[in-house]
Amino acid sequence: MLSFSKIIFTALVIVVVWQGFKLFNRFKQVSENEQPKQTRHKKKSQPKTVAQEMEKCPECGVYHAEGDAHRC
Repeated sequence: MLSFSKIIFTALVIVVVWQGFKLFNRFKQVSENEQPKQTRHKKKSQPKTVAQEMEKCPECGVYHAEGDAHRC
């Protein structure tokens, strides 16, 4: 059976965990803001992936990268 002390304890645990996550995110934001501006801009300006042209296989209709070997 739920007693008043169990409900209060559960609410207290939830509040402590929530405040802990807020504090962790605040420290994470501060550390990101302390990075030099050049490294932040360098990361944003470089693409992570390279786009490739795709071609359709005339036999099975599957698209694959141009120049790659494809077996149906």
